Amino acid sequence: MGVLDIFKRKDKAQKESNTLFGQTTLGNNVLRNIGSQSAFQQMLYVTTSSATQAGRTVDMSTLSRNSTVMACLAVKARALSQLPVRIVAYNENDELVDACHDVSIGARDKIKARQVYNLLANPNNFQSQYEFWYQFSMWLDMAGECYTVFWRKDQSKADQTPLEMYILDATLITTQLTETRYPMYRLATPSYGFSKDAPLDYWQVMHLNEMGWQGSGSWNKGTLLAELIGLDQDIDLYANYVMQNGAKPSGLFVTDQVIPDSKYKEIAARLKEGWSQLTGSRPTDPSKPGQGMLLDNGMKYMPVEMLTIQDADVAALKSQTMQRICGVFGVPPQMISVGEGKFNNTQTLMDEFYKSTISPLIMNVEQKLKMSLLQGYPNLYVQFQTENFLKGAPLDQMNYSVAGVNAGILTPNEARKYLGLSEIDDTIAKTLVNKGGKQEPISGSSPQDTGGGGNTSSVGKTGQNGKA
Repeated sequence: MGVLDIFKRKDKAQKESNTLFGQTTLGNNVLRNIGSQSAFQQMLYVTTSSATQAGRTVDMSTLSRNSTVMACLAVKARALSQLPVRIVAYNENDELVDACHDVSIGARDKIKARQVYNLLANPNNFQSQYEFWYQFSMWLDMAGECYTVFWRKDQSKADQTPLEMYILDATLITTQLTETRYPMYRLATPSYGFSKDAPLDYWQVMHLNEMGWQGSGSWNKGTLLAELIGLDQDIDLYANYVMQNGAKPSGLFVTDQVIPDSKYKEIAARLKEGWSQLTGSRPTDPSKPGQGMLLDNGMKYMPVEMLTIQDADVAALKSQTMQRICGVFGVPPQMISVGEGKFNNTQTLMDEFYKSTISPLIMNVEQKLKMSLLQGYPNLYVQFQTENFLKGAPLDQMNYSVAGVNAGILTPNEARKYLGLSEIDDTIAKTLVNKGGKQEPISGSSPQDTGGGGNTSSVGKTGQNGKA
């Protein structure tokens, strides 16, 4: 019968593996055992803090007080929160159009689009759209996870569009996967009117992972960077001590004689008073400025030179540590004024930052919003408008528009719309320029102009192949 045992039904309750329990260094929360009777006693938060090998504790408070971490988080939060949001849909020509206003969108989709847009533009009664997404991005990067709770008029109806949404403290909420494979969320303390005694259903919470791992867990960058952040913090602390004490005279009083303990205390008190009189900013006796010290018992003064940051070569270590922290958060060090970059101009730096860091973040948020707010509306999508993010200076925008019109890519009206101007009711303004023949490359598109490098000695007037 041993061979036939492989066809027997396994005991699901005992044999099924828990994909999150034991992740002591990955996500913020630990999955609770579904069959446990003592629910709240098992709400463990083992990864909101970590310790370096040197003994420094790195937790959420440490992360919020580290200048490098906060600079990286602020750059990403500002980039996300400044972007306008709109609800889009595909029309009959398979083009993305504004679902709130386009005449080709059906009434059902248009009503839902306007409801969702109103929620995203006015998240709650005390936060603007900018403030909400700034806080959203900060939590997502700080904790590795972000929990957004939705408040509906009828909390039991998942198809209702929420009226408000709030950001929850990611360290005070834990995820529970039910037998139906839908998540439930439990609060450690009451928050925004929600009780810790009643779990939140999956449609009430939008759970976003920045670096998803197993199950519903996510990597916490802060705990993964414990050594780097601890080192960065210690360098700042060391520098502060040097700046605080390095300018003051420091030294030792030494003698070869043997001084009894009772006599030593008397001499120490006298030396302390004399030293304070000599170096103190407020001498006890103003009538004797600059008075010298009288040393007895064969004592000598041995000056001690304070270490400087340059002596310990900490300056280079500080820069290297900051650059490595920036790398994990996906922020070019040059954006927080660390080191020198290989970019020809600021716009190229912004382009690379957007493509490698902000674009994946936006895609993650858009997909989660689609899942949470637009279920049953397959033609509707949430879209962050990034056009203004990459437009550059006004002169760059003008050159782009002129080049696009002259090359037959944009109509004059499309160029005016790109510049934020009203369209002209003119036939020429609605048609593309047709010069005929081969078009010259658009100025500014060569690798040298965009920061892509290349052999500048062979570039001719065409900017690409060296041919005039």
